[in-house]
Amino acid sequence: MPVVGLVGVVAWLVFRSDGTSADDAGAPAEITAEASLGTMAQTVSAEGTLVSAQTDDLSFGAAGSVTAVDVEAGDEVRAGDVLATMDSAELELAVANAESSVAEAEATLADDEDADASDNQLAADRSALASARDALTVAQEDLAGAQLVATFDGTVAAVNVVEGEQLSSGGAGGTDTTGSQSGSGGSASTLGSGQDAAIFPGATDTSTDSTSTDEPDIQVIDDDHYTVELGLDESDVDLVEVGQEATVTVTTSSSTGFPGGGAFPGGGAFPGGGAIPGGAAFSSGGAPTVGGTPTDGVDASGGAPAGTGGAATDGPSATALVWEVGRIADASSGVASYPVTILFEDTDHEFDAGASVSVAITYAEVEDVVQVPSLAVTSADDGTSTVTVRTDAGDETRTVETGLTSGGMTEITSGLQEGETVVLALGGRGAAGNFPGGGDLPDGLPAGLGGGAG
Repeated sequence: MPVVGLVGVVAWLVFRSDGTSADDAGAPAEITAEASLGTMAQTVSAEGTLVSAQTDDLSFGAAGSVTAVDVEAGDEVRAGDVLATMDSAELELAVANAESSVAEAEATLADDEDADASDNQLAADRSALASARDALTVAQEDLAGAQLVATFDGTVAAVNVVEGEQLSSGGAGGTDTTGSQSGSGGSASTLGSGQDAAIFPGATDTSTDSTSTDEPDIQVIDDDHYTVELGLDESDVDLVEVGQEATVTVTTSSSTGFPGGGAFPGGGAFPGGGAIPGGAAFSSGGAPTVGGTPTDGVDASGGAPAGTGGAATDGPSATALVWEVGRIADASSGVASYPVTILFEDTDHEFDAGASVSVAITYAEVEDVVQVPSLAVTSADDGTSTVTVRTDAGDETRTVETGLTSGGMTEITSGLQEGETVVLALGGRGAAGNFPGGGDLPDGLPAGLGGGAG
């Protein structure tokens, strides 16, 4: 109950500031706010974990001695940089054998041509020569793989070999010599093959030896780009499309909380997930008022009353894009969940892989609209909506047309103008132990909130 929880605290701060309420115990508490002009957006929200958009797991593909390791963890590298080198007699022998096979195939073809051999024999000779040349190409590429080379600009995350180390066949990790890449926080089976090459044209997308569970010899990550993979239910994923804008925010929490040791019920939001609107929602920059009195002590920008302890706090934030929307659900948890991949750039290096983040994907947005707190709007059974407008002549009930509702705010499309003051009637204080309207108090709210003597 995020709305009720915050309203109760706001009222309590005012009631308790001078020891008593200015109204009778049964009189309704009121908050006034000005209709404001701003942008409203409807979003789908979920949480996930940051993963580097590209990860290169590089390992030598043959036995040999490591002759040079040119990087250490934390070094920045460029695509094409040689990171480590090995001396492999095994690979050199393979090249020599392949060269010998090519020479023999060429000699055989030449002899048969001189002897006017049949067309079938000459075709077989040419086929054998082509196979031998292909084998030589592979052997030469393997020998070139005696160097581990960065395939993209990034940062060395781990180095698991040292100069002079003797490696068994397959190196430390047993992967192919050009390494492997993965992205978007999921496996290739989840996201489709070639995902990184699609995100970053020019990146080499290769396969990792699936039987190996060892660490790679050297790991390089892209710390300029991150992905987040979200799991959305069917109703939410239908609202999401590739290319939509999203906001990624690192989430942290403090050691104390309110009420009951945590943030406000529902995560410290008002109402329905947003902060108490400070500038866009209530009168420009001003705090809301209760019964006409400014609510001193209420942090209008952060959504929590001053001094109430540690609600959830936010870290760095970045604008991202929806990169991929999966249409095949994962029901392993018992609930159908559709994978959605978010991609963003972090050239300022404010984010770290592994951080927990919240993601809000915007699927509808309108600009320069009149909006008021949703608590100011009363909806009747016949579908009509009204607000109470405070004027110099007194309060008047006015019929309005409404539009989007988001973050505890409601768009007013007609019937109200920017700057007019509306009243949020919260009901009476009710019986002891209850919120206005009869709702139960959440555990941990300040003693004295509710009915009875303050």
